[in-house]
Amino acid sequence: MEEIAICKTKSKVTTTVHAIEHTDSELYKVGMYTTAAFAVGVGAWAMICLSSGILENGSPIDLLKNLFQAITGA
Repeated sequence: MEEIAICKTKSKVTTTVHAIEHTDSELYKVGMYTTAAFAVGVGAWAMICLSSGILENGSPIDLLKNLFQAITGA
């Protein structure tokens, strides 16, 4: 038969100091570049839509005339 210890053993606890990594500035950079990429994408999409509207209407003046006609219902 195996003997089992009834009492608990104590172990000494030591604290260690770890170096703190500053990742917050890196996360801000990632967020900034992600936002900038989405802004560029939306801007490119808007320019494509605007240019296709101008091509369909013939000129920018005709595009604005049709825009105001659509808004006012004339």
